Amino acid sequence: MGLSYDPDASLVDSTWVAVLLSERDVAGQIPINFVTVPAVSLTAACFGKSVYDDDAAQKCISNLLAIGYRRFLVDIYWSVEQRNWTFCPVARPQNAQVVTVSTTPSPTATASAVTGTVTAVADSSGSLLYELGPHLCSDNLDLSGLVDIFADNFRLTNSQWNVYTTFITLNLHVASSAASLDQPAASVTNEQLPLPSEYVSASFDERLSAYIYRPSQLAEERRNLNQSWYAVDDGYAPITEYFTLHEEADGKQSTPDGWPSSKYVQLAQERRLFLEYGSVDPQLGSYDLNADNDVIFPPHYLTTAVSSAATDDGSLTSGCLYNPGATSVSQVNSSWAVSSSIPIINGSIETKTLREISDLTVNLTVCGLSPVLNGTLFTKTADLDAKTYQNISMSASWAWAIGEPLDPSPPGMNEDSPHIERCAVIDLTLGGHWRSTNCSEERHAACRVGNHPFTWSLSPQAYTYSDAYNHACPENTSFSIPRTGLENTYLYHYLLDGSKGTFDATTTDPAKYEVWLDFNSLDVASCWVTGGPDTPCPYVTDPHQLERRTVLVAAIAGIVICIITALTLFVKCNANRRNSRRGKRVIQGWEYEGVPS
Repeated sequence: MGLSYDPDASLVDSTWVAVLLSERDVAGQIPINFVTVPAVSLTAACFGKSVYDDDAAQKCISNLLAIGYRRFLVDIYWSVEQRNWTFCPVARPQNAQVVTVSTTPSPTATASAVTGTVTAVADSSGSLLYELGPHLCSDNLDLSGLVDIFADNFRLTNSQWNVYTTFITLNLHVASSAASLDQPAASVTNEQLPLPSEYVSASFDERLSAYIYRPSQLAEERRNLNQSWYAVDDGYAPITEYFTLHEEADGKQSTPDGWPSSKYVQLAQERRLFLEYGSVDPQLGSYDLNADNDVIFPPHYLTTAVSSAATDDGSLTSGCLYNPGATSVSQVNSSWAVSSSIPIINGSIETKTLREISDLTVNLTVCGLSPVLNGTLFTKTADLDAKTYQNISMSASWAWAIGEPLDPSPPGMNEDSPHIERCAVIDLTLGGHWRSTNCSEERHAACRVGNHPFTWSLSPQAYTYSDAYNHACPENTSFSIPRTGLENTYLYHYLLDGSKGTFDATTTDPAKYEVWLDFNSLDVASCWVTGGPDTPCPYVTDPHQLERRTVLVAAIAGIVICIITALTLFVKCNANRRNSRRGKRVIQGWEYEGVPS
């Protein structure tokens, strides 16, 4: 039986759903290579204790998906003995005698080599975990299990309001021999290399073919934008200021370096998954990466590692992509930018507080970098303590302040009241994060100069939200909203430094520290849109349908997960009974503290 998507029910929160959806939509036309997403290493988050158990891995990966991680760094090992891509760094000897014990063994690096046996312990479901040097490994935790989880997740999140793009970086290794754990893995001979049916791409293509955005698709679309990115609804097309655009005499447009927007990929093409290779062990030198090139992008094609350094409080001392003098994207090379390392996390995470790690994540994100979580948080993996990992993914949310957007219909308030808090402002007292406020208040408006990503102006006087959309912005500017964390940083610094004394983050007058953004939920309370007060929610015809969905999603998800858990326990109990007859003993085995951006 394969693995499935099975997150903890407590992780689904209606406010968090609204945050993810609104940020996804506001960045919907930005080419995907300029949109930051939280990244996580599965080795650190799921296997940090060197235990490779399929049940724990299923829960861990499911939880990471549920709490908003969108980029996954995956280490897989080619086992010559098993002829399979596994997560375990050591291959189990095929002919070794298996000795089952009733308590978790203390792994020793020489046990297999000296005794010729492999010690095993039963996990909570009755499956065996094999002692392979410093690792405990399930026999059936392999690449196909990862594919199963993603396939199930994509199947369950396939509507316009909960579909997201996922990126996977695959690092290829060779599994070490249990008989020589103190030696590097041996080079793989031509006869030992994977067959075409065993290629990494084969597992993904078999189950996820309909979801994969392919290198060949990118190349074809780039050659003729008139028939690809610009042949769809205008709201799905990528913004041209973010890439090089060539136009021929006959009007045909092409690009050598552009990428589609997330709305084009997710909604127009209905694709969900981007795959790339990361590092490849030299022992796999003869493995033909080109054989996978219609499924998986070449090494580091979707990654630009940016070195960064930070102080103990999380402030970046190097690596920030904010350039005060920049006016165009070409001056800020943030394409596919990820933090090559997180200084607070690497090697010293137990000495730092969750607040310090969250603050660093915030600062990386607002500087245009996708933060990479590559450490086990406080010695607990995400199957055991997903809330801590959720705190970090929330901190990578760049727009809203903590707890925002507020519930637009608190007890006793008529949701049709003109004073409900369903229009967005950027708040200088909150570090440039957003919050919802009364649409009838009068504030200055944020005005984008032309369609330049980083250049802003300010309305000369204050207006209500509706009047701001129609009258506030000067000629050659438009009432607008930041679409990425880096764009938001430029607006924030413009208001602090370039607004000629109009604003003061230390004052008690909201009109001096709040600025209207073109973002409202006037049509449907849980659906934030740009385009002024009359823009309808694009997802529903019934004005209350999405609001009901957002509020009930936690309860519905909880019910589904509880049913899945009950069925899983029922199956496991039956398995345990069968195992007990064979003489096996079964071993039983969002409170927000950080600062989101």
